[in-house]
Amino acid sequence: MKTAPFFLLLSLAPLLHAEPPKLDSLFPAGGQSGTSFTLTTGGKLDDKVSLWTEASGVHFIPTGKKGEWQSTVTARAQSGIHLVYAYNNEGVSEPRPFSIGHFPELAETEPNNEAGKGQVITKLPVCINARLGERGDVDGYSVQLKKGQTLVAIVEAYALGSPVDVMAHILDPEGRRVLTVSDGRNLDPMLAFQAEKDGLFTVQLAGFIHPPAADIKFTGSSNTIYRLHLSTGPVVTQVYPAAIARQGKTEVELLGYNLDPKKAHLTIDASTIRHSGNDTLIDPKNCIQPIQVITTEKPPLLEKEPNNSAPEATPVQSGTVAAGRILDKTDVDRYMLIQKKGEKMQARIKAKQLGLPLDATLKVEGPDGQIIVTSIDQGDQADPTVAWTATAEGAHQLIVEDQFHRGGPNHHYIMEIGLPKPTYSVTLPERKPVILECGKTLGVKMNVKMLNGFKEPLIARASGLPAGVHAPDVEVPVKGGEVVLKLVAASNATPATQPITFQVWTTKEPASQITADYPLMSEDMRGTTLKDRTSWFWLIVR
Repeated sequence: MKTAPFFLLLSLAPLLHAEPPKLDSLFPAGGQSGTSFTLTTGGKLDDKVSLWTEASGVHFIPTGKKGEWQSTVTARAQSGIHLVYAYNNEGVSEPRPFSIGHFPELAETEPNNEAGKGQVITKLPVCINARLGERGDVDGYSVQLKKGQTLVAIVEAYALGSPVDVMAHILDPEGRRVLTVSDGRNLDPMLAFQAEKDGLFTVQLAGFIHPPAADIKFTGSSNTIYRLHLSTGPVVTQVYPAAIARQGKTEVELLGYNLDPKKAHLTIDASTIRHSGNDTLIDPKNCIQPIQVITTEKPPLLEKEPNNSAPEATPVQSGTVAAGRILDKTDVDRYMLIQKKGEKMQARIKAKQLGLPLDATLKVEGPDGQIIVTSIDQGDQADPTVAWTATAEGAHQLIVEDQFHRGGPNHHYIMEIGLPKPTYSVTLPERKPVILECGKTLGVKMNVKMLNGFKEPLIARASGLPAGVHAPDVEVPVKGGEVVLKLVAASNATPATQPITFQVWTTKEPASQITADYPLMSEDMRGTTLKDRTSWFWLIVR
């Protein structure tokens, strides 16, 4: 079951302010753990506004200058993307992503837009904080490479909420474009370039506005902020398999660039994994961003190659969690499952939702060799899921391939096989902050959906309420549906502006809970990030 994320509770004295704040940008949009720096904010903010973040170990203190904060990211702050809000007694802004990393940080120096005149970067690894500051802006960063050396460049822009689709180019010492990369996991590019000769190579960035508009010129604005990570050292981008046992240890293979083959395997202890909202993350040495994985009861079953044909299929059973790779454009992975006639089964792939590049197709073939069902990614479902009923007894084949016939060591996946476990989901249909007057009551709606025959009694409740506010527990209807929690403020309740969360709990021991959440981006979503949903719901008491 999902667990509630860590959160920080702030109770505030009454504030005088005319309107809720608007937070358009943070610059820099992140920082290195164990450092302090000056942060500037863009938007409608004044000296009555405070900043709040869900990230433990991150602090923002106003300097006294408009829109300026002394920011401290302590050594215990966890890497990855976190949310920052601006708030006052009138309301709260939309959140802005804030990325915590490991590399030393550097600010962009303009001008750096002409070919051959990029900002020279002398020390790597580094994270460069920058803007595409105006319409038509192009930024360049020049790095001295030796023949055979591999430069890794990872951009964070779309993932930070910037309105841009970035393109990354490599220019050789003569200014010729030798590599272009656009989308990666989302609209943000990642590239690895191996120099064919010694020289000063340039990483050049530019972008088009997102959401798209009828404009072919490169975009730019004070809010078009990005972070560029550069390294010629070891960079870990994935682990295989992308599944870690909930207890004990799991051995994984490290995938990435400039890695020592002798150190390509790592043992992950279950105690080192962490949860961010609904996601499970690990942070092995030399990774630029945390790596998403899933947790399983035991280490996953690894496919056994070759398994392209039915006789070579890897045997599996109901309840199996399997891990495999599509190694090239001709590779097909087959798994053999013995079923009885009339037996129901489900299989689902996890790849895109973990940030992996595989565009999977999943098929089920009956004992007669005929395809029973086929699935690819559909709608907001990033990966395929199939459900079927065996029409005959015997060996069924589960077939995994890339729908665009691409492959490689990083085109891997996790496949879960078995009857779906009964569970439930909890979402917040309304994400806007609510205002609760002292001495009054208001209702907050949640949607509870029963899945796969879940029938246990459930209770809905609120957590993190300010002093003087309470919310009686509410029984969830047997069939799920809309649940209204009533927040009740005493006449002498303390004025506050703060985040709270809502959970739905099972009543049988051992009790478990799922925290209600909602998507941060409901439209124009292009791929996934490390922070696509949040559980924070803001309450204003006055």
